[in-house]
This record gives sequence, structure tokens and C-alpha cells, in this order.
Amino acid sequence: MKRINFVVALFAVLLSISCSTTSKGDGTLTFVETDGNELTVCHLNQVKDTLVMNLSDLVEDFKVVRFENEDNALFNYSVLPAITDNYIGIRQSRGRPYLLFDHNGKLKCEVGSVGNGPGEYNQVIYDEVINEKRDEIYLSSFASSSKILVYDTNGKFVREIVAKNRLNKPKIEVDDNGDITIIHMPFRNNTENFLAIQYSSDGSFKQELKPAPYLLVENFNSEMFAYHNVSEFSFWLTSCDTLFHYDKNANKIHPKFTVDFGDVSERPFHVYNEIPNYYLVSFGKGLVAVNKKTHTSNYVRLVNDFFGHTSASMFNFHKGWFFHMFEPGNLITRIERRLAEGNCSAEDRKQLEEILGSIDEDDNNILLMGKLKSN
Repeated sequence: MKRINFVVALFAVLLSISCSTTSKGDGTLTFVETDGNELTVCHLNQVKDTLVMNLSDLVEDFKVVRFENEDNALFNYSVLPAITDNYIGIRQSRGRPYLLFDHNGKLKCEVGSVGNGPGEYNQVIYDEVINEKRDEIYLSSFASSSKILVYDTNGKFVREIVAKNRLNKPKIEVDDNGDITIIHMPFRNNTENFLAIQYSSDGSFKQELKPAPYLLVENFNSEMFAYHNVSEFSFWLTSCDTLFHYDKNANKIHPKFTVDFGDVSERPFHVYNEIPNYYLVSFGKGLVAVNKKTHTSNYVRLVNDFFGHTSASMFNFHKGWFFHMFEPGNLITRIERRLAEGNCSAEDRKQLEEILGSIDEDDNNILLMGKLKSN
């Protein structure tokens, strides 16, 4: 078996059972196959080329959303929006309620309220689901709570789902029938712990998955990430440094992606994401996209060809949508920078100048967004 030159506890488990290792594509990747599952390993020191991609290759239904200027609709632009076909959900800092907008930027409602009473929350919202088929919104708090709070799309409290233990940085997904799946960080000192747990729409317990030892964490210094861009429940826990899929039906997790950073004394800070055709890793030197179909890896520079061929972040994908939130002054700066570039075409210049003339620095935030293509 070809040696992989990094140490992750997960591989000790893989190597203790029957597996095979192969290479494909451009030589930047190794594939570890175990019991029908394929783990993709990207060897970063083998990735050399930079690929320029258009945003239109990845998304459709691109929109520019200007949020209304009423006082209760104002929010900090550095947020992670939850976008659905008709709504945009905005988490706020502690002390301010969750906001629900339509695609015209009109505030539909404040979702619930901040406090300690029934249906209220006093912690930062860590994840959310806006389920349009059920007209429901599910909110999970950062920590110290065992509850997932459920509201209707008018912001009214409906019910709560109570987990068997307090949840640590929980990530949630909700099926169309209302069944909810929760994945959180399992602490080592909790003997009643779980990695994943499922409840029916009425809050009845369905099943749980106990954590393997290599997934246990000591404290909140670890992080749980899940961007919900693919049909599988894709997540990664920084203490293990592997992106997993949770199979809800089989109640199992499968390792899917990790990065070999080479002979370094300490791995650089990095974050994994996954979209339909790519694994993504963002770190100090840039962003690398691993093409699942061609088995190739490249540094990527993303161009927003919907918006004057301005630069865009390849990592800004969340809940099946591309997003780029701007405070108006920042967007003005971005447009002016693009207009000053020598390769700005007449068509791009006309589009950007028209937008520039319509922006007021005192307005609420502006969101560029587009729906991810399924393939």
C-alpha cells in the first residue's frame, strides 16, 4: 500500500481493516477504498496549476438583493445567510433576533425573540433550516441547550425538539416529513454521548450514533462545520480533520475527503467545504478545488461573470447557494477597482456603472447570490 505521509487517527482505523489505495487523474490525489467507501486524499504539494472559473459554471438564478432600510431590518454584513427558493435567513449577534427576508430584501418577520422563556433563545444561533415545504424554521444554539426551536415562517413559535443531552455546536438537517438529524461535537467526558441523533417531527427519538474514539473532543477549541451543499449530510470535525458523510438510513459515517499538507510541523489553519462536483479546501495560500469527476486538483480563481467579471470567493457556498454579502461602501470600492482594470470590457463597464450609480452608502446591505447547479 502506498504510504500517505500524514497522521490522522482515522487512518489507524482504516489500516486495521481490509482496504486498498490507488491513484487516478493528475496524480494529486490518492483514493483509499474500504468496504465500498472511497476516501479522497489531496496531496497539496502536488497541486501546481491555477484554474480560472466563471461563477456561471457553478450557479444559476443569479440575483442582486438590496435589503430594506427599516431599523429592524438592519444587520451586520459579515453574516452567513441561509438562502432558500423564496427566503433569506439572517443570523444576528447575541441579543438580536433571527431575521427572515424575501428575495426582494423585504423583511418578512423576526423569528421568535431573545430571552429565557418558552420559544426564546439567548445564545448565538449556530445553524438553521428553513423548510419551505413545511413552512417551518428550525434554529439551534451554539451550546448549553438541548433544544432545537421550531417556528413557522411568520416567526411564531410552534414547538421544540429536546435532545437527550446538551448540544455542542450542533448542525441540523430536516427531511420534508419533518424528521430532524442533529450532528454535534461529542465531548470525551460525557459517557452518554452521541455524534448523531435523529428525531421524528413530533420529537420522538428514532436512533443515535455513538462516536468512535477518534471523534471525541476535549473542549470547545474544536469546531464542527457543515455547509449543507450536497444531498448527503456532509460535515467535518476539526479534531479529526476529515470530511465525513453521515448515512441517515444506515446510521453510519463514511470518511470522504482530507488533505495531506506534506512534511510540515503544524498544519495551517484551513476549512473544508463540499459542493456537488468539488471538494474545497481554503487555507493561507489560497483555495484548492478537487474535481470529483476528473480526479484533478487546482488552485482556483473564481470570476463573477454575472456581475461585471468581478472577483468572487470560491468558498462562499452555503445551503445550496452562492452568496457574497456587501456593505454598500465595500461594494462601491469593489466596483471602482474593477472599473480601473484595463481588461474591463465595455459591456461590463456599462453594467457596473449603472449599479454604481444606484448605490447609496447609507443603505442596508447588498447580497449577490445564485443557486448551485445540481451537476
